[in-house]
Amino acid sequence: MKIKIAERHVTLTDSLRSHIQHKTEGLSRFYDRIISIDVILSVEKERQIADFHAHLTNKKRIHAHEESPDMYASIDAALDHLKRQLVKRKDQLRSRTSGEPSLFKETEKTDQKKILRTDTYFHKPMGLEEAVLQLEAVEKNFLVFVNVADDELSILYHRDDGNYGLIVPKQ
Repeated sequence: MKIKIAERHVTLTDSLRSHIQHKTEGLSRFYDRIISIDVILSVEKERQIADFHAHLTNKKRIHAHEESPDMYASIDAALDHLKRQLVKRKDQLRSRTSGEPSLFKETEKTDQKKILRTDTYFHKPMGLEEAVLQLEAVEKNFLVFVNVADDELSILYHRDDGNYGLIVPKQ
């Protein structure tokens, strides 16, 4: 793990550098996929500010920012904050890999994939405005419904820009 220390309006002493290196090297106990850590120390009037940017595998970054009247206290508080985030990230990865079934599961004998879950929608025919209200009520990404206007199956979905999209069959 590489540690890069930058200072702004503060001089970095040897004791401060060794304190940072000792504490940041201990973070690998909590999460072993840390590539590098960038440390920015700065002083603005009476505030001693410590910023930590941890670069993890898969282009993930974790940031911790703390300030106090003492630089050592700022560093320790920021490292505690960073440690909590790393533990949370490790728990997320552990829960993602432990037993949660995926939608498609490969069998060992063949390369065929099985459908593990099927949702059936038995909605009454509804208009577009009612479908939008129903989509918001079910809190899903899409809604399959029978459109009253043409008595055809339609799909209403959330777009990335915050609007709605409608998929209708070609006639």
